[in-house]
Amino acid sequence: MDEYKKLKNLIDEQKEGNDYLNSLNLHICNNDHENVIIISKKFGKRVLFLTGRNAMRNLGFVRKYLDLFKKNGLEVTHFDNISSNPTLKEMEECVELAKNFKPDFIFALGGGSTIDTAKAISLGLFGKIWDFVNKKSEIVDSIPIVASITTLGTSSQVTPYAVITNTDTAEKKTVKSLRILPKLSIADIDIIKHAPKSIVSSAGFDMLCHCIEVYTRKECSEIADIYLKEAFRLIGNNLIPSFKEDNPDYILNMAYADIYAGIALSLIGTHVPHAISHPLSARFPEIKHGESLAYVMPETCKLQIEKGDDQTKERFKEISLMIGGDEDFNKTLQSFISNLDLKKNFRKFNKNEIDMITKDTLSYRKSSVERSPVHFTEEDIKHIITKSLE
Repeated sequence: MDEYKKLKNLIDEQKEGNDYLNSLNLHICNNDHENVIIISKKFGKRVLFLTGRNAMRNLGFVRKYLDLFKKNGLEVTHFDNISSNPTLKEMEECVELAKNFKPDFIFALGGGSTIDTAKAISLGLFGKIWDFVNKKSEIVDSIPIVASITTLGTSSQVTPYAVITNTDTAEKKTVKSLRILPKLSIADIDIIKHAPKSIVSSAGFDMLCHCIEVYTRKECSEIADIYLKEAFRLIGNNLIPSFKEDNPDYILNMAYADIYAGIALSLIGTHVPHAISHPLSARFPEIKHGESLAYVMPETCKLQIEKGDDQTKERFKEISLMIGGDEDFNKTLQSFISNLDLKKNFRKFNKNEIDMITKDTLSYRKSSVERSPVHFTEEDIKHIITKSLE
């Protein structure tokens, strides 16, 4: 059975009564650009087209898609002021553009940053984005999003989450709602194959971390386990090769891994490593999200294994074996970090910087810390952050 049939059968078997799984609409393809536009026309005639600042323009995809929108009778406006850690100010800037243009839907062509921006704008047309993040306002409306992923790892194209950095408060928070789950999720290998190796590495490691955190949650369900085991299988066989070689088969397999991982993430959620990594990249936005996880994942998992019960220790062993290692999870994780060249940009942090990140983690990311499979004290969190960053 090929991966598409396996994935579709899994979703079909489990979607009864599950609003999230019932809402997924996947399109995995290679060089299917015009057909994607034609499919998208069912969402309306006026499209807000989002991309990042440079990559899609330099590769010619911005021009290609603008031409295809017009060829197929769509009115389009384009916004590309989106950074790698998208900020509330950038999103609010685009909301003003959108309010004037009045789009029927948003077409996001980019990585997780671009797709998260689309999600925030979809909400921002109906209220203040940060009020939705802080749950001061109820999410009651949005406009449809078409998400064509250009990198593999965030799984944003199949999740109901958006991550937003507020530079005024130095906070990086998440908003969750099925209303921002893309109505159409696209993985076109013709686009994804152009991702820089540094992005393949950092985003791919983010995917692996999603899976590890979900699999070790006490709340991890039998359904999530099924998707995670498929993701681990594909990641173990394809992540490092996709970084080291140019082979479309590895890319396609990682595209499926990204979907499996995103489904499990949406069903369960993450815990401590993401709780620390978000404040780290909020304070230091030049650090890619996957790189921030490479800083903190080893020490976090090491302490969870040391303090964990037999079930937790066994889950980490199982992960290590599923991704091609032996029973020593810590060694296997370090091997991935090394092979993905994630330490090349590492820097040391001073005491004041470490104290800031610790304070942030224990304040606005505290709920994520509390989802740890092992109870961590404030001293434990401080120890993890200090050992990871000093």
